[in-house]
Amino acid sequence: MKEGAIVHQRGRDAMFRVWHASDSALIIYMHSDGGSIVCAEKAYPIQKGTLCFIGAGKYHYTMPDDSETYDRSKLFVDPTHLQAILGAFPKKALSTLFTDEAFVYARIDGSIQGNVETVFQEAAQSEETDRDLILFSSTVKLLGYLERYSLERVPPATGWMSSAIEYINGNLLHELSIDEICAAIHVSKYYFCHRFKEEIGMTVMEYVLKTRLVMAKELLRKEKTSVTEVAARCGFSGLSYFSRVFKEETGLTPLAYRKQA
Repeated sequence: MKEGAIVHQRGRDAMFRVWHASDSALIIYMHSDGGSIVCAEKAYPIQKGTLCFIGAGKYHYTMPDDSETYDRSKLFVDPTHLQAILGAFPKKALSTLFTDEAFVYARIDGSIQGNVETVFQEAAQSEETDRDLILFSSTVKLLGYLERYSLERVPPATGWMSSAIEYINGNLLHELSIDEICAAIHVSKYYFCHRFKEEIGMTVMEYVLKTRLVMAKELLRKEKTSVTEVAARCGFSGLSYFSRVFKEETGLTPLAYRKQA
């Protein structure tokens, strides 16, 4: 979806529990409780009233506790339109807050949650004749709520699975073993491996590999560092291994991916 709003998207979608990024900036509002949203190497709790801004091209991963009751609203904003909107704000500092690299997490006060939900409904119901104006207005309002209620330090999501995800994402540059992860989160190895695959849909080490590849894609797209340095910064043991698994994942060599991106 290029630009526009979705209200009350319930249950699974094509990107459920998969690392993904959008070509558009994404503002997402949570109507349900339980689980985590993983971005910027941290896990943040999914709670009713959570409002998040995710920059265009920023990889993230949603991990709700119950896939059937997971309920959220989304607003997609074209990056060009976002820049125009930010340029209209009196506070120029906002342009440094809502960037392509940004992940902004806010928890909306209960008395304001109804107002936020109304913004999404208005954006979704806009007619073609007033679409641009309504989307502009809706984005301005939501960015205002994000700035007002954003949390500089967010308590980690609760539960051992969220703790495991946060530990893994925070230690990707080092050698990681299942024993080390289990020791850090105080869960038995057998139970951890079984529940992890059941919840996440892949083994622990598959998740580690895919997360490192996500980091590598971001570096290749946005920085000019050498492929060797990208491999090292993403925790890969060597360039040849990195190149092989990267091509298996994307169908392209790291250099070809960079040129295409």
